[in-house]
Amino acid sequence: MPLQMIETTDPLTDIIHFQTSVVYEMMLSLQSMIKQDRHQEWVTAARAAMRPGFWQRLNAVYKPFYDGAIFFELAVDYPNHDDVPGFIDYVRQMTPDEFVFYLAGRLVRREEVPDVGFDADLLREKAAEEAGEPCWCLKSPIEDILGDVPAFQRELTAVWAMYWDDFMQFHIDELRPHWEHALEEKQNLLAQLGGEGLWEHVVGHKQMPPPLPADHPVREIAFVPVYLMVSKPVFLFYGYGNITVLFDSERTEARIAEITRGKEQALEAFKALSDPSRLEVLRTIAHGKGDMHGKRIAAKLNLSPSAVSRHLGQLKDAGLIEEASQDNRTITYTIQKEAITSLPDKLFEYLYH
Repeated sequence: MPLQMIETTDPLTDIIHFQTSVVYEMMLSLQSMIKQDRHQEWVTAARAAMRPGFWQRLNAVYKPFYDGAIFFELAVDYPNHDDVPGFIDYVRQMTPDEFVFYLAGRLVRREEVPDVGFDADLLREKAAEEAGEPCWCLKSPIEDILGDVPAFQRELTAVWAMYWDDFMQFHIDELRPHWEHALEEKQNLLAQLGGEGLWEHVVGHKQMPPPLPADHPVREIAFVPVYLMVSKPVFLFYGYGNITVLFDSERTEARIAEITRGKEQALEAFKALSDPSRLEVLRTIAHGKGDMHGKRIAAKLNLSPSAVSRHLGQLKDAGLIEEASQDNRTITYTIQKEAITSLPDKLFEYLYH
């Protein structure tokens, strides 16, 4: 193991640790199956491998419950995150009270769950008292689970077991390099920035969540890379002294820089496209045959040469056109189609990833 020198320390540094989790990867990758907005090769391969009827069962147990996000805390106290079959059996054998404890985000204390019973309104009320606000996890139709908790446990774990047995267990080695690279990068950031700097860098803000319950101060923060993350770059849940941060392993420093560059390029392009006259200049170039020069554009649009020159300069700076010299005297312009067709991708990359 390489020697790592911690250059910056603070109160968080000593309580941060890093781990990989096949369990969380399995749970989140099923969101990829539902949303299908990233990792298309994985989704396609899984769809080809899974038995008939799996997708209907997955949608039934995942989709109504924030695409399965309310189940993530079921794994927080499980000791061996490399053992997916063991985890599935662990959830299958939970008592209904234990299952509901995690389902409610651990916001209702274990000893109070039997008193609340399986009344969804009472559960929401008790959880809101502890957290100071309604829990997002209980805004889903948990009545459908509480009506027969053991039956739901059996169906949820059966879906996990099918996915693991038929597909995912054969692809874990493909994922490990992504996890290892992400952990190495975050460990380097911890050394450079300290725990508080790493927290802000990954989570996106300085504020730490309050201890829940109030008499359980934070003792550990686990950073866990997930390759098959969808929609959000980070999932965070906490309670009983633990904070778990699931982060997108592909959101590397290089990737963040690439997304930022794409955002800046998109902004420049949208700015250039926002002027009606400039848009007409671009349209005229698009309809040309590679022989459009400034004077010809000005004549076609009845604009002054100086105005056309300014518009051409902005379009060029935005990467929307390219200039070429035909005879070492006349400069002509051609449209850069890829710069325009890539704009939606750059925008969505920034918005979602």
